[in-house]
Amino acid sequence: MPISPIFWLICMNLRSSLKRVNYYSLLIAYILISCTVEKEKAGTGFESNLVLADSLILHLDARSTPEFNFHQVSKFSGNESLINLNLVNKSLDFFSLSTGKMFHRISFSSEGPGAVADLGGFYYLNEDSIFVFQKMSFYNTALMDSKGIIHKKYSPIGIESQLMPGLINHFSNSTNPTYFVNKSLYFDQGVLKDTAVPGVLAEEYQLSGKVNLTNDTIKLFPNSGFPNYYVDKALPIYISISSRILDSNSKWIYSWNALDSILVYDLEMNNKRPIYSKSKYKINDIHSVTNTSLSGALELVISNTHYVKIIYDPHKNKYIRFAQIGRTFDPKVDNNISAIFKNDFSVMIYDENWELQDEYLFAGRTYNLYHSFIGEKGLYLAKTNPFYKNLNEDKVVFEIYEIK
Repeated sequence: MPISPIFWLICMNLRSSLKRVNYYSLLIAYILISCTVEKEKAGTGFESNLVLADSLILHLDARSTPEFNFHQVSKFSGNESLINLNLVNKSLDFFSLSTGKMFHRISFSSEGPGAVADLGGFYYLNEDSIFVFQKMSFYNTALMDSKGIIHKKYSPIGIESQLMPGLINHFSNSTNPTYFVNKSLYFDQGVLKDTAVPGVLAEEYQLSGKVNLTNDTIKLFPNSGFPNYYVDKALPIYISISSRILDSNSKWIYSWNALDSILVYDLEMNNKRPIYSKSKYKINDIHSVTNTSLSGALELVISNTHYVKIIYDPHKNKYIRFAQIGRTFDPKVDNNISAIFKNDFSVMIYDENWELQDEYLFAGRTYNLYHSFIGEKGLYLAKTNPFYKNLNEDKVVFEIYEIK
């Protein structure tokens, strides 16, 4: 580790007047302090609740992609597997988390009776039941097995009483997946309006619901609109979204991007329980903007600390929340949303009682927190940040952090 030139000069001046033991003690103290700061910045677990324990290399073939925005971790053929929806080559790729090798692939046809077009997400239940969704819809949802054989297609009836009758803007990704529970698909839907326009966030939305696969109908939950924090504001869509997961107690856990509180609901989105938990790196609340330009929206997102993802560790019964930390906005280079990957981020760890155990800081430009997931070994952080200098098209490196 390089020593500061100023510090070195001070030491040399003091050397003639101080005892040798004092000089070396001062030098060692400086090195230890500097190393501690660097260790904290790297997120290596300075309180030992989150410790870098291992790494994994995923080996990509010619048809694989390093994009893991639609993934799920589950058992397949006895292997703990990372299952990734490959939108580039239209396939579902299965990687072993023990070897890092891809050992199974389901390829989707875009033509003919077995066609699966406009891929928008999936849910893996088991080897015989894999749901594949079309983009922004439940129309032609396919139920297939691990051989790619489609056993049934669903096209549930839309809701006529909602703001846009009959239209469900369904999405399912790794920050907000659709789940299969009790013969139903539980989902969230997006807003088809500009949330930076005054009054849009105040409308009575029903953002969550379920598809009953027995009778092919859709029900929206009345209490699933925007939190009260949002209703009197105008904010860019990137700040007006949430991440949510279902825990082992069948509780929905919602982390809204601009909201400090985590919201917990029962399965049918009732009995809301707010849990206040603010990142120590968040200084100010995010202010409202109105009909802002692209540059104005980017400045709001990049310069303000906000929450972007929440995941659940079923092995340790703990919750992990990610906060993207605001920095100084530079309009010359921060000209699209990918600039957010330059920001540092933190990992907030909670126990089963929602006690915050600690918050760990990670430097930007290395990890892609949207590609993070929980496995049996701990928290997997992918070195797939678009600004990471050592990106490799043939392999993806995950660092594995043990959660104590």
